Amino acid sequence: MTATCPPSDARKALEFLRTSGLVDLSLPLESVVDRISQLDDVAGYVLAWERYVLVVANEIADAADPEPGATR
Repeated sequence: MTATCPPSDARKALEFLRTSGLVDLSLPLESVVDRISQLDDVAGYVLAWERYVLVVANEIADAADPEPGATR
């Protein structure tokens, strides 16, 4: 059994999107897909940068505070 939204809810949602200005329904679908693809690329770069910053911070912290008994 598949759950579906009542038609009136879908129409209300579409009407809200049309009147709110949150979504420009006049944009071609190709343009929307291109922007989403670019957003996905940017998100990947942000995640990679975040990981890099965390790794560097951990390396610096480890170098500044060596384990007891460790020699340099």
